[in-house]
Amino acid sequence: MMSSPITYALRALSTFFSPQKPLIFSGQGAVLKLADLMVISGQKRPLLVTDSFLLKNGMLDELIAFLEGAGCTVTVFDGIIPNPTFAVVEAGLAASRAGQCDAVFAVGGGSAIDAAKVIAAASTSKKSLAQLTGILKVKQPPLPFYVAPTTSGTGSEVTSAAVISDTETHKKTFFVDPKYIPIATAFDTGLLKSLPGPMTAATGMDALTHAIEAYTSRNRFADTDRDAAMAIKLIVKFLPVAYEDGADEHAREMVALGSFLAGYAFSKASLGYVHAISHQISAHYNTPHGLANAILLPRVLRFNKTASAQRYAKLERMLSGTEGDAFAPEQVDQFIARVDALAERVGIPVNLKDVQPADFDAIAKEALAEARSSYAVPRVMRKADVVAILKSVESGDRSVRFV
Repeated sequence: MMSSPITYALRALSTFFSPQKPLIFSGQGAVLKLADLMVISGQKRPLLVTDSFLLKNGMLDELIAFLEGAGCTVTVFDGIIPNPTFAVVEAGLAASRAGQCDAVFAVGGGSAIDAAKVIAAASTSKKSLAQLTGILKVKQPPLPFYVAPTTSGTGSEVTSAAVISDTETHKKTFFVDPKYIPIATAFDTGLLKSLPGPMTAATGMDALTHAIEAYTSRNRFADTDRDAAMAIKLIVKFLPVAYEDGADEHAREMVALGSFLAGYAFSKASLGYVHAISHQISAHYNTPHGLANAILLPRVLRFNKTASAQRYAKLERMLSGTEGDAFAPEQVDQFIARVDALAERVGIPVNLKDVQPADFDAIAKEALAEARSSYAVPRVMRKADVVAILKSVESGDRSVRFV
């Protein structure tokens, strides 16, 4: 397939504005090490961005006590919701300004981190949120930004992008700039092990989607291939362990590292049709992003089967320990079957009951527009292909047949 203008544009952007990886703290108590770094760096008035569940259940008590003991004045914003809206970000921005905050410290999932990114940038900018949307719109350095993810899937702790929904329509809006990458991130296993099984599964499959879409992107690089492949290896091996035994801190840490590597890879290499379609499903039905990705992934793998055969086979040889072997057609189907088996093992459903045929045309149109403007996909879909995938999502039949 010939490279499209979007592929050239993405490659130029990825080459000249290549994302940098944040400093990592990992293990039990890592969030306190992250907080200590912030204090040593001179920030004493942080905005703590989180959700009400973590706050009310006492999971942040030790962190807040540590910060206050270090002489910090902590402003807490716990208004984060799934698929955060412009209104949520505006409320967080108001809290930041009222508290005269000099840093943003996010603890939570991708929703908290994405909202915190935009709050950090808007806190030092005279631009409205609408003016910050799009690519490379952040002109002033944001407030120093630190993150402690409590889920392992979005990769938001390493990416240069944030996704915020329109308050009324819930349509996804993208904010993309290297300045959104945090200074440092903490994979605190004490926080990560609190994630329930179903969310562990959905967010882990989200991370796997990031890695596979980066690995099969036509905008891939040597470093994104390396990180995406390692992410796939870690997630395939350790996600079932973390799902079945949430207290296994080693498995939690390895899945978090896989998510981090996948996040870096897709931030540079771009995504694909799983995300293009899932973003529209979430906008229409408020479906959790990770769950939508997990359900769509096997369908899109099948669509890309011919275009990505060599890539799938290479991943299968890596996962099966036969990397020295030559390409064989059966390796392609074995890889797809491996992903199917992983999804089944961690309890991912085969269908989404909310998806309505009356919305198929609109979802397909919006998904194709997103992919056309943003992703270097290995194979181009038509409207009929997206509708076929949506029908299979409604029915629960993964074996989509494409014309």
